[in-house]
Amino acid sequence: MKICFLAEINNVHTRRWIKYFADLGSEILVLSDNIPKPAIPSVKIIKPEMNLFTKFLAFKIHPKPYGNNSFKWIAYRKEVNRFKPDIVHAMEAVGYGLAMALCGNYPKILTPWGNDIYHDPFHSRIARFHVKKALNAATIISTNHPTLGDYLFDAFHAPKDKVNGFSWGIDLRIFNPHKQREAWGWKTSLKIPTNVPVIMSNRNFAEYWGAREIVNAIPVVLKEYPKAHFIIIRGSGGEDFYGEMTRFLENSGALKNVRIINEKISPGIMAALLNLSDIFISVPYSDLLSVSLLEGLACGAVPVASDLPAYKSRIVENENGFYVPIKDSDAIAQKVIHIIKNISMRKKIQERNWRIVRENDDWEKCAPQMLAVYEEAIKKYKACRNV
Repeated sequence: MKICFLAEINNVHTRRWIKYFADLGSEILVLSDNIPKPAIPSVKIIKPEMNLFTKFLAFKIHPKPYGNNSFKWIAYRKEVNRFKPDIVHAMEAVGYGLAMALCGNYPKILTPWGNDIYHDPFHSRIARFHVKKALNAATIISTNHPTLGDYLFDAFHAPKDKVNGFSWGIDLRIFNPHKQREAWGWKTSLKIPTNVPVIMSNRNFAEYWGAREIVNAIPVVLKEYPKAHFIIIRGSGGEDFYGEMTRFLENSGALKNVRIINEKISPGIMAALLNLSDIFISVPYSDLLSVSLLEGLACGAVPVASDLPAYKSRIVENENGFYVPIKDSDAIAQKVIHIIKNISMRKKIQERNWRIVRENDDWEKCAPQMLAVYEEAIKKYKACRNV
C-alpha cells in the first residue's frame, strides 16, 4: 500500500503511525512543514516549499499562522500527485487538513488532534473554513475518541457515519506499573527526597494544556504539604510563558520543590517518571482520548483530569481518578490535597487502571484497526467512483 501522510513529522504520535505502516511494508511519503529529527529509515520525507510569489501572497492576505496553512496545499498537491498514493492521511484538521481536501481525488483519512476542532475554529474564521473543508473532503474521519461523531455533527454538521473512533493504545512493554528500579534512579537524579508525595504534569507546558492552572495550584498544595514535590515536563512550551511561570514559582517560594524537565524525553523515561509519581495531572482545555492520559493510567499514578467527555470511558470519579473543572486551579489543588491525605488509595486505583488499560489500550491490539480504516476508505472511495 502507498500511503501519503500530511503531518507534523516531529510529533511523537505521527511518527508512531508512520513507523507502524513502514514496518508492515507500505511505501510511505510524508509531507511536512518541518525537517525530521531524526529521520525515519525507509521513509521518504519532503518539506514542500511554496514559490516566492505564493509566499508573498499568502502572508500578505492572511495573518500568521494561517498564511502558510491556507496556501501550502499548492506545493503539497504537486507532491501528492507525483506519488499517486492509495491513501492520503492528514493528521490535523487545520492546514494539513485543507491540503488533504485540495490534493486531488484519492481515498482520504482525516485525524483531528483536539485543539484544531475544539479551539481554533471558534477563534478564527480561517481555521473554521479549513476544518469544515477537511471534514467534508475526508472519506473517513479517524479519531481516538469513539464518540467524537456527535460533537463533529453538532459543531460542523459533519456526517456521523464518517467517523471511526478507536483507542490508539500504548506500548504496554514500556508503559506499565513495574518500573520501580528506573523510577528510583530518576528520584535520585532529580534529588527528590524519599517518602514525599510526588505530583507530575506530563502534558506540554503551555496555556492550552492547563499549565497556568497547575502552576497556580502548586503553592496551595505546598502550604498544606510543604514536602510535596512536582515534576513538570516542559515539552513544546514557549519561552515567554515558561519565563512567566518560573518567575511566579520563584516569587511564591515553590520553585525549590519543582523539577522541570526541559529536554525532550524518551517513552522509557516518561514511563519511569510516571512510576515515580503518586499523582499525575492532565488538565487541558479540550482533548480526545489522550495517549498521555493512558500512559499515566498504565504506570499507576492517580489521575487528576479535566472533566472532558473523551475521558469518561476510562475514569470514574472517586473510583479510579478525579475530575476538575476546566481552568480551575483551586479545584486542582484541592483534589491533589485529597489524594495525598488518602494516599493509601493509590494501590487500589493502580490495580484498576492497569486492568482497564490492558483490556482496552494495548497498542499491539489497537494499531491494526487503522489498517482496517484504510481498507474501508479505499472500498468506499471505489464504490463512489463506480456510481
